[in-house]
Amino acid sequence: MASAAPPPPDAEPPECPVCLSPFDAASAAPRVLPCGHSLCGPCIASLPPASASAASLRCPLCSQCVPYSRALGPSSLPKNLALISLLPSLPNPSRSLTAAAMPPPLHLPLHADHSRLLARFRHAVLPESASPLHSAPPGPTPAGLAIGSFASDLRAPWFCPRGHPVSLLAVETPASGAPKQESPFYRPSHAARVVAAIDALSGAAREEVIDLVAVSARLARRVCRVYGVWMGPEAAPLWLVSERHSGGVPRMLEERSSGVEMVARIRAVGMEVCEAFMGLHSEGMVLGCLGLGCFFLDRFGHCFLDLNQALALCRGVRAGVCSSKYKVFMAPEAAVVVHDKLQIKDRDLSGLLGPSSDAWLLSCFLVALVTGDEQLAAGWNADGSYDDWKNEVLTSVDASLIGTQMEPLSAIILSCLNYDPEGRPEIADVWKCISGSLMNSNIEALTSNVDLATRKSFMCLLLGELSSMCTDFGADESDDKMQSSQDSDGKHSASDEESSGGFVNIEEVGAAGMDEPKRGELYNSSTLLAHRDCVTGLSIGGAFLFSSSYDKTINVWSLQDFSHIQSLKGHEHKITAIAVVDNDNQSLCISGDSGSGIFIWCIDPSLNNEPLNKWYESNDWLYQGVHCLAVSGTGYLYTGSRDKSIKAWSLEDYSLRCTMTGHKSTVSCLAVACGILYSGSWDGSIRSWWLTDHSPLSVLEEGTPGSIAPVLSISTEANFVVASYENGLLKIWKDDVLVKSEKLQNGAIYAAKLNRKWLYTGGWDKVVNIQELLEDESEVEIRDVATFTCDSIITSILYWDGRLIVGLSNREIKGP
Repeated sequence: MASAAPPPPDAEPPECPVCLSPFDAASAAPRVLPCGHSLCGPCIASLPPASASAASLRCPLCSQCVPYSRALGPSSLPKNLALISLLPSLPNPSRSLTAAAMPPPLHLPLHADHSRLLARFRHAVLPESASPLHSAPPGPTPAGLAIGSFASDLRAPWFCPRGHPVSLLAVETPASGAPKQESPFYRPSHAARVVAAIDALSGAAREEVIDLVAVSARLARRVCRVYGVWMGPEAAPLWLVSERHSGGVPRMLEERSSGVEMVARIRAVGMEVCEAFMGLHSEGMVLGCLGLGCFFLDRFGHCFLDLNQALALCRGVRAGVCSSKYKVFMAPEAAVVVHDKLQIKDRDLSGLLGPSSDAWLLSCFLVALVTGDEQLAAGWNADGSYDDWKNEVLTSVDASLIGTQMEPLSAIILSCLNYDPEGRPEIADVWKCISGSLMNSNIEALTSNVDLATRKSFMCLLLGELSSMCTDFGADESDDKMQSSQDSDGKHSASDEESSGGFVNIEEVGAAGMDEPKRGELYNSSTLLAHRDCVTGLSIGGAFLFSSSYDKTINVWSLQDFSHIQSLKGHEHKITAIAVVDNDNQSLCISGDSGSGIFIWCIDPSLNNEPLNKWYESNDWLYQGVHCLAVSGTGYLYTGSRDKSIKAWSLEDYSLRCTMTGHKSTVSCLAVACGILYSGSWDGSIRSWWLTDHSPLSVLEEGTPGSIAPVLSISTEANFVVASYENGLLKIWKDDVLVKSEKLQNGAIYAAKLNRKWLYTGGWDKVVNIQELLEDESEVEIRDVATFTCDSIITSILYWDGRLIVGLSNREIKGP
């Protein structure tokens, strides 16, 4: 094919139709507007906005209103390569690239889908010239942050001078395989690469990024501003860039003084920290955990909360490496949620942590500020008695404040350390107490637009998507394997969503530790794939296997060949429990979700996709959610809830017949045997109840203060009761008498199943233990029979017809 002929030497160069100046390849390059017309860059930059919105302009040639990002300038628009090839100063690249130096690559136009995303994130994408890593020391800081400064002045909307110090937190993006080799002629612009990385994030992570940028801008008086995201010229990662000050609160504690100066400093810093908390709460955001290193002082001595530092600390807590090493402040209810890894996976935790949890953090901060002992303030995160620690805090605070004008602060600090979140005062009351001795001010001016009582949910930084990216702290290897397993199964997700079909993979599993002739033998195992999130329950009824998941669906499998039959959809929240009851008239599948919904499904050959009945528990929004289910032969359904109660529902008219109370925390598991209902709770206790009149019978286990281990699973067989705990313990009762207590695994045991004399357990260690109960008249022993290693955390175990079926957190079901 003949190449295009160059323009004649005497031909006039193309010119801009607005200013009539000739185009050139540098300062006046032709840029293509979305309407198709080409103007020079200076003319585009000088055009006024088309309306009140600054993100658009009107083409002077066709008068069409087109989108345009003024923050990024004309460089965000593609160049007109056809006009550039006609410029006499630039040789035609099709003639001979070998005879001259290769021109720099041109920017590819922005993808249409990314244009809308860029319009939303236009104030959160820092220009490439910012280059905040140009002065960063090699390697991350101990908190997982990189420290740098801006390489150039930033104009609106950031208004930051060159050399302004910042902190950078890596935002993890899903792996996209090997990097593609870029063309020598074309490459994506900086904005296109950043928006593509933002688009690769989950929807929740994108919302968190935009919320942090907006909230920090509105609270710039007390919170370090999060400027936005930036990406280097080479490749990932995407960085979250935040303002940073040099002075830290820990350094202030080292320079403690005595007398009036100390009281004035405590009062000033304490009030500003209270205002930072109140500002976040007014925006619907809570922290969940905190450390002294999250606060910095500017050159005038004012205190600011660094959200990047708080996010890095949250990642360390989620990875399980920060509790003692970094002296983290965390409320008891937040510690329970974080330590229960399966509850962290359930993203529907909007009502679990609120401003009262941050009141605990504020009191710990004040304890460290008053006493100068950061270890004491975070002391209850370690092993020990809560009452002893609280008394030690009271003694130390009283000794530091005695004889000063701030003695009343001791009482309100103690109130904020109340174990019950409902018993803690509001942070506004703490602010009043600190400022009361200085002035008779009214805090209504600060909180006039804040009605925390009517707000139903808060975005918790600790439980968010950005905090779950724990790569900088060396996250647990199991999480990496879970993620890689989910990524490798991604090719099945799309087809599952379209057809709700299941995928069965046959493989071999090895048995280790066998004392019998079958030691080391390989057993066939099939993998059932249809869910798109963690499997939460397994149950059998009506010749079907039912599995529930956090993906809000119930999958139905045939017990003949374990083929997938259909998916039952209707839940609006994560399904947390499932049970099946076989009556004389009909069989029912019952499911409960984290939004307190209870659904009844009729099991018949048609398997209707619509529920037979559904209703919702009426409980406090702070403790909503059904956590476990059990069915008795007396026609009752029992639900264990986050509101610490057990409810009995009639299966005849689905009415509430009784509410049983006694537990001090979430009821986590239920089991029925021999006319008795057994219940386990996160408070570490196990209680029994009569099924005849639902009256309390006995307490098998009572949680010991200071060493409470949540009960995660209960299984019964004849006169035996088996319970598994979060700390890896397994306890066995015979005739309501504790006969065996043994630590089986290092991590939490989420599933325990007792079938005759065989005991099956599994959990965080990804190992299924098969053991035999050996009993005589005086004691009970456990003999190891076999162990099976799985690819992910074991969440549920079901034994049926001599076969073991296991549900995993990576959405797989291991079957026979």
